[in-house]
Formats: sequence, structure tokens, C-alpha cells
Amino acid sequence: MAQYAHLSIPDPEWATVSATLPVAKPFVSIQAFLEEMAVIMAMRNSGPENKGPTEGLKVIETTVQVENGDIRVKAFIPDPQENEVDGFPLLIWMFGGGFVIGSIDDNDGFLRNLSVNSRIVCVAGDYRKAPEHPFPAAINDSYASLKWALSHSFELSVNVSKGLIIAGVSSGGNIAAVLTQRSLKDPELKGKVTGQLLLIPTLIAHNAYPEKYKSELLSFDKDEDKYILTKNYAIACSGKKQVLSHYTLHEMYHGGLQGTNPEVSPLLSESFEGLPPTYIQICGLDLLRDEAFLYEKLLKEAGVPTKVDVYPGLPHGFYASFPHFKASKKQKEDFVNGLDWALGRRGSKP
Repeated sequence: MAQYAHLSIPDPEWATVSATLPVAKPFVSIQAFLEEMAVIMAMRNSGPENKGPTEGLKVIETTVQVENGDIRVKAFIPDPQENEVDGFPLLIWMFGGGFVIGSIDDNDGFLRNLSVNSRIVCVAGDYRKAPEHPFPAAINDSYASLKWALSHSFELSVNVSKGLIIAGVSSGGNIAAVLTQRSLKDPELKGKVTGQLLLIPTLIAHNAYPEKYKSELLSFDKDEDKYILTKNYAIACSGKKQVLSHYTLHEMYHGGLQGTNPEVSPLLSESFEGLPPTYIQICGLDLLRDEAFLYEKLLKEAGVPTKVDVYPGLPHGFYASFPHFKASKKQKEDFVNGLDWALGRRGSKP
């Protein structure tokens, strides 16, 4: 979208740092990508920014049975204060990683802090990843985590009447959007999800752009970030087989479906009516920028309340790699305010 071109002007802090960074290597193979990302994720997870409180909350870790296996699930439960004996709202969290990497440990510190400071139970569920576990394994596994949390609400001190939020980052944002849409068709969940928080989400397979939206989905081909989520790193194998398509290609090969499936590309849902209030974070230099703006537009047209925070001139997930940036601190504050907004808490900014 031409109206978003100004968002690509580099943020001053990013301009200074990126001048010292090597340009991302050309994509060679999924295996090389996984090995490089494993090193990066290990460094992030060991950093002080991923540490959280060990007191003032209880952590429960268990396994949940899924089709042909089981997954880890971790719940963070704040110690109740006098006025909280009737339980807490619930947030279900999906980590990112392009559907091929990541785990529930990636955002441990973030969820510990969020649970204690925002007085909410946070549940992070693992999900099996491609290529070993193609679509719809990640979706079904994440849905199993959601159902597990609801079925154990008493044990987890959850009071769904105070709020049920589905949230995720990047590919986890895709899963969060899909689960929220799926909940509308589930008699046990319909009307219970009170908000969704989508951080830098991927919402449509690049090979599934409808003609009517192509003029509004330009950021992927602009490829203006040369350091973090580049088009090279969004390519899986060759041509236009991006990482999301690596997720969907296995679906296509084994299930005969296409990227137009709304559970792969939630932006292509037949209807958005009835979805809960939606908070979205968008980075100006992100390949995924325009699909997030378009999704928000479609939700608004369907009457869904929306709230958006934009980080001009910054790449995909900048706050994870550069927590010292001013915008990174703002991103954390924005997320908390977005959560409060979705929960309808007083004092949240409009």
C-alpha cells in the first residue's frame, strides 16, 4: 500500500545498529535455517530479558495428549491477593518460529512477568512443527492446549468470565487468529473468547494472494529488511516457497489442500463477523506488514473492535533482538495496554 511507504523509513536506532550488521545470508536449505535459528533462539533465551520472577506465582508444567503423541504445556498462575479469590482471566499464548522452530520456553520470562504484573493466568502450549508434522498439526495441538486450559480452570485458578484471550507472535499470531476463528464454530467455545492479541502476525500464504488484494499486499515483495526477516529467509527451498508455504506445501502434498484454506490463511476467512476485540502490533519494515493492516481493515468492516500499534522503520520482531531500543520498551508497554483494552479494564488507553 502506497500509504504505508513512510513506515519503511528506518528508525534512527535501527539505522545505527543495522549499519554494523552483516546482511543476511542467502537461503540455502531448511536445515541450515533451523541450525542458525537454533543458535539465535538459545542466545535470546539465555539473556536477561527472558528472565522473569520466580516468586509471586506458581508454574505448572505437564503434558497433553494429542493425535499420535503429546505436547508440553506450561501454566503461569499469579499468587492470589485478597480480592482475587474468585480467579483470574486466562491468556493462551502461541510462540513464533515460522512453524518450524520454537518452544514454550522461548517466552518464559515474558509470560512470568505478564502473569504477575497483569494478574492473569498465562498458558503456553507447545505444538509439533513442520516438516516432520505438517499442517494441521500445529493448529490442532494449539487447540488442544486451549481446551486443556479450559477443562482445568479450577486447578489453574481461571475464571473465564473475567476474560479469555488468545495471543501469539509471528507464526504464533497466525495460530492465534485461526484458533479465534475456529472458536466461533465450537459450541463449547462460542462467545467465550473475549479478545485476540496478534503480534507481527503472518496471516496469508504468499502464494494465495487473491487478485482483489494484491494491490494492498506489497510489503512481502518490497523486501526492505535485509537483516532479520528477509525474503531470502522467507523462502523455503526455491522460488516463492516461503517459510509459511513450507508449512502449507506439506499440507498440499499430503492433504490435497491449498494455501487458500482459511486455517492456513486466516485473512481469507469467509466472514469475520462475531470475532472478539482484536489488538495488533505491526512493524514498518516487516515483510508481513501489509497483511496485518489488511486484516485489521477487514475486521473493522465486519464490525470487530480493533486497536493497532505500529513501529515505523523497524523490522520483524526487533524487540527480541534489541531490547534496549526505545521502541522495544514501548512495545512491551503497548502490549500490556492492549491486553488491558481487550479485557475491558479501566484505565487502558484507547
